Amino acid sequence: MNTYDLIQVSTKDNIKLNGLYIAGDKRKAASIFIHGFTTDFYSHKFYHTIADKLRAQSNALILAQTRGTGIQTEFIKSDGKGVFLGSYYERLEDAHIDISAFVEFLIKEGYQKIILIGHSLGTIKSVRYLFEGEYKDKISKLVLLAPFDKNAFMEIKAPGKWLDFVEVARKKIAENKGKEIVPTPEYEDYPITYETFYSWYEQSDLSKVWDFYKKGYDFPVLQKINIPVKVILGEKDEFVNYPLFNETAQSVLDTIKKHVKTCETHLISNSSHTYFGFEEEVAIQVTNFIK
Repeated sequence: MNTYDLIQVSTKDNIKLNGLYIAGDKRKAASIFIHGFTTDFYSHKFYHTIADKLRAQSNALILAQTRGTGIQTEFIKSDGKGVFLGSYYERLEDAHIDISAFVEFLIKEGYQKIILIGHSLGTIKSVRYLFEGEYKDKISKLVLLAPFDKNAFMEIKAPGKWLDFVEVARKKIAENKGKEIVPTPEYEDYPITYETFYSWYEQSDLSKVWDFYKKGYDFPVLQKINIPVKVILGEKDEFVNYPLFNETAQSVLDTIKKHVKTCETHLISNSSHTYFGFEEEVAIQVTNFIK
């Protein structure tokens, strides 16, 4: 049975994060896997299938905990005190802080090339790191697994109204009420805070990175990516197939490939958002790109 080393890193704002680490050949790239919304860094089978194949080709990997791990999760700070974070409390603009802590670990271990592998919400964090990250120049490639069109989901759920509610959330934050919970189910399926809602849906280009539903959008963030990118989508991914907008997994892949300078794409027939039953195929695609 393959094993991992359990590691712990500290972020610049003194949060302790854990990770599962596989050491590799320091002449090769090392990867950091960044999980999605409400999940963790160890549960999905495809994480471990990817890890096993990377180990077999002597590539290092960290399955990384983030402050968005779980729903409401208590993290320990450097002073020993606890703080409640998790997906319902996370701000996307803080994601780079977590990633940097793991990049620092790999740099100290002697790796020179680092790859970010993001799944779902982790794809947004990975792309943002290229613009916000302290060590963005160390990132040599991106692997984006199941990017999702969060704004299309909201346009279906609360047509037009959700954009007005972004301003409501901004005002709540200004009134020091950002930790309060957004009304559900009208504006969210999950009881996230106003801070998290605003972080997800404020209308900067970083927030709109996967706005595939919006006709005519020119994806300025994607056009600025200058490193090789691999994008893998399931044909039946429920977070990019939106008939209302004529949006399909294939059209999403076509759009990304059109706007990213160096990009490979792969569509997995019949696969959903978490690749259940297709773990081997996604792992082969990832590891072949990382070689």
